[in-house]
Amino acid sequence: MGEVIALIRIMPDGVLDDEGLSKIIEEVKKIVKPPAKLGKIDIKDIAFGLRAINVTVLVPDTAGGVDPIAESFSKIENVESAEVVDVGRI
Repeated sequence: MGEVIALIRIMPDGVLDDEGLSKIIEEVKKIVKPPAKLGKIDIKDIAFGLRAINVTVLVPDTAGGVDPIAESFSKIENVESAEVVDVGRI
């Protein structure tokens, strides 16, 4: 079986400083557990001080997809939404 790679965009519920974004990133690292693998984490400027966190996740085909992970991300404190932006197979 192959693996699925996904880009998940996490939007904070407002303008957060670096410390606030770091707390969200720490929670993301706790959520992604084997067999899923955490890839790259980037902070992207959106507009007017608002920044998003782009998380790349690698999941085996048999693991049930990336939607449960995105749903878990959306439950993190200070997160407004988490959506799967791009999906591909490896």
